[in-house]
Amino acid sequence: MARYKEDHRETLQFIVGSLDLLLPPGSVARAIRAGLDALDFSIFDAEYRNDATGRPALDPRSLAAVWILGMLRGETSSVRLATLCTGDIEFRWLAGDAPVEKSTLCDFRRGRGELLARLGAQVLDALGRNGLLPGEHMGVDGTVVRAAASRHAVRRRRSLQSQRTRLEELLRDRLSGADGEEAAAESREAGALRRRKERLDRALAEMDTLGLSEEEDRLTVTEPEAGLKRQKDGSFAPGHNAQVVTDLASGAIVHAQVVEAGGDGGQLQPQLAGAREALVGVGAGPGPVRSITADGAYHDTLQLVAIEGSGVCCYVPEDRSANRTAPGVSPEYRPEAFAYDGETDTMRCPLGERLRRRKLNNSGTAVVYQASSGVCGSCPAKPQCCPKSREGRCVSRPLHRETLDTVAGRLETAEGKRRRRARWVVCEGAFARLTELLHWRRCRMWGRKGAQMELLWRQFAHNLLLLTGVWKPIVPAGVAG
Repeated sequence: MARYKEDHRETLQFIVGSLDLLLPPGSVARAIRAGLDALDFSIFDAEYRNDATGRPALDPRSLAAVWILGMLRGETSSVRLATLCTGDIEFRWLAGDAPVEKSTLCDFRRGRGELLARLGAQVLDALGRNGLLPGEHMGVDGTVVRAAASRHAVRRRRSLQSQRTRLEELLRDRLSGADGEEAAAESREAGALRRRKERLDRALAEMDTLGLSEEEDRLTVTEPEAGLKRQKDGSFAPGHNAQVVTDLASGAIVHAQVVEAGGDGGQLQPQLAGAREALVGVGAGPGPVRSITADGAYHDTLQLVAIEGSGVCCYVPEDRSANRTAPGVSPEYRPEAFAYDGETDTMRCPLGERLRRRKLNNSGTAVVYQASSGVCGSCPAKPQCCPKSREGRCVSRPLHRETLDTVAGRLETAEGKRRRRARWVVCEGAFARLTELLHWRRCRMWGRKGAQMELLWRQFAHNLLLLTGVWKPIVPAGVAG
């Protein structure tokens, strides 16, 4: 019969050596600590007042390193990290083998937004000095991150009002006709009902503040700042809109912000301004921003005109979903087939009829022209031109056609196609790292401020890992430059 060596996995051993000797040389913990050691953490000194009295505090570098390694491991609970700091070799090494309380870890992550932003600026400066942040060509993209609130916390205004009415009736019943011990029990129950009613009152007041006055309007009761958004799996749940600006030559995240807007519309100029502000404090390396690339959801005529006027080239395709032709219109009667007459300020249809100026569109970027209902009603081409319109045909003429044509023509060049592909590769790759490798599929902190803090931590970790060489630039060869 075959014989095998005895299993000694449960045999007690006394291993001699320091944590530094036991930690493998290629451990990611060493790279994280080396990157943090190169930063100036003296900005945290003012947070502590233990020069003469009080016990020594944990090094902020150690706490930051524990959180970064925790995000890489998918351990984002302060309770779990405190446990790992007592048993896991990498966490013990980062913490200096000192006991770490969960409250210390939690407070360090939550209340250091301004200091964390200053550390992030130091990392950007180091990336610039090492040639990893040219800062000339930027890409912007957004994604929805699931909020901490449950989807079951979303309530319609009608439902909240009916619940409040029922609670008021229950309170009246509980407070009438009770005495003695029964009255004491009833008062405790009434107190619980009263607190529930106060929460409903606050939720309805929040809806009034946000302008949600219709009965079918919805609010996330436990996290009002988290709107109901479509998730990647197609379902709807409370979420936050995270916007990220990346450098297309290296994949470094220059600017990251959780915004109130429900989509990407109107975010191109604010995000570019945030990226420019972040690059101001960077020393050697970055030059002025020369181009910004985004998808069609960011197309905004007034913002494109302003950005182009500042000397930045825009690579933003037109949002086709916002400029769709009405169903049933034949190709020969699309808006492009209508000619503009500058002398009379009218549009002429393919059959020669005139459309007169009516108004500006809601955004003030185009003039709307409309034919009379009598002319269109008797026109033989009405079934092909405006089959469902009860009034005359309407056509819009953009006021900034020259700028829009310049942007559209630039997209058709080889450089434009290269920029758009670079944006797709870099921005999607950056979000993949934030959500998958740094495990940000759902927020653990509440509110937009909490989501912003989590995004800042992951931006800081992403850029630090890029600086230390743990992560490589995500730009394929021949795309950026």
